[in-house]
Amino acid sequence: MDNRLKKWKRWLKVVHDDLQQLLVNRNIFWEVQTIIKNNMELRKPSSFYTYLGDTYVAYISIGIRRQVKVSSQSISFTRLLTEIVDTPSVLSRKYYTGLYRGSVVEDMADRDFDKFSGRGQSHISKDMVSSDLRKLYRVASKVEDFVDKRIAHHDKRKPKILPKFDEVDACLDVLDKLYVKYHLAFNASSMNSLMPTYQYDWKEIFKVPWVRRT
Repeated sequence: MDNRLKKWKRWLKVVHDDLQQLLVNRNIFWEVQTIIKNNMELRKPSSFYTYLGDTYVAYISIGIRRQVKVSSQSISFTRLLTEIVDTPSVLSRKYYTGLYRGSVVEDMADRDFDKFSGRGQSHISKDMVSSDLRKLYRVASKVEDFVDKRIAHHDKRKPKILPKFDEVDACLDVLDKLYVKYHLAFNASSMNSLMPTYQYDWKEIFKVPWVRRT
């Protein structure tokens, strides 16, 4: 296997773990909001709710910024995609179809790779990856500007636009969908989302009083 391909697969695993944790924490945040919404006794002003919201936006925004920054000192989704654009021949039809060898769907390998390369092309489409990069930068621009000027630093310049909850979530959704796409391109293995299934009831802690009356 080409050394660059080995490196990209390692990077993809780093991106996988980071994005999955962002998705888990997003799910927890919104599930807590649902708990609050469904309990009239909890619907009252509280600095704790403000803290939860501020912490959520800051955490998710920084996580998104990590994945859209290209730096020689760090691993990110955009750095991975940028390197694929520079050398698309590394992610080749020969490599991809080899992942199907010996399986019951071996005869589908070429057809499946056409989705990434175009019909009959020898490697992943540079234009497709470039388009995905532009889409990611576009949806992440507000979040990145906010992080740079208000979270990572307190810039004299104000962010052009403050991102809303739904904009932060939309950006994370794009990252999730793009990861699923490239996971398939690298591994010939499909998934619907990086969001895992919980192996325990994490909301069990809310079924007991947090502050006991004395």
